Amino acid sequence: MVSNLGKQKETEMVNELNEKKYEELTDNCKNLIEGIFGKVKDDDLILCRQIEGYTKPDFFIKIDDYIHYVSMKSGSATQVDEENIKDFIIFLRSIGISNHTLATILYFQYGDGTKDGTGKERIEHNKLNVILGKRIKDANKELNSNPEIVEKVITRCLFQGNNDDYIPAEYIYHGDKNYGVIVSKKQIFAHLKKRSWKWVDNLHIGPLLIRPHARYYKKEIKNESYRHKVNIYWPRLPFDLDYISKTYN
Repeated sequence: MVSNLGKQKETEMVNELNEKKYEELTDNCKNLIEGIFGKVKDDDLILCRQIEGYTKPDFFIKIDDYIHYVSMKSGSATQVDEENIKDFIIFLRSIGISNHTLATILYFQYGDGTKDGTGKERIEHNKLNVILGKRIKDANKELNSNPEIVEKVITRCLFQGNNDDYIPAEYIYHGDKNYGVIVSKKQIFAHLKKRSWKWVDNLHIGPLLIRPHARYYKKEIKNESYRHKVNIYWPRLPFDLDYISKTYN
């Protein structure tokens, strides 16, 4: 239901922009266009289309020969990525993360004492955090010690996705057709350079929390394959995007 609602809002946004002249747009849509293209002429014609498939951009906007790709977020949702934990681990290894930290992420993912989900006993969340406490602290130190590592993870989770052949998003729009904020990749990176997340105890990379999609601890197993999916969250995403849009120009 949430996914369908999000897709509906994307469709409404595209319809609000597509084949309209700038002068015909609502104030919110004018702000969106100016946030991406800068000043445009009143009679400039805007083309906007949704993008199908599992790419990060949800739609593109075109004026004359200039085209830009936008990822749209709405509501209070803070999840920015979901993928197979194996693919995420391979990516982290490719950017230099140590095997020790990768093992910690896998132990945290499965919560059964194994790195592949084959353990016989699944551990309750609070107890797992105690057991892995030292390892998580060490992992956080490595994952956040190099700003380039944080930027590469942000790029993958928010803009590029897990396939280098995908067209990347250039902007994040949070809101709906009536109100929203537009933030560029450049603005987000400027924010990352000004902030520190050393105070975060949970397993994280910059502002992003790493969590399993499902561990099924003493719960009905709806789909065992969900245990192999990792979810990436940006807590307070709507508030942070609003702040970034106003602070970094």
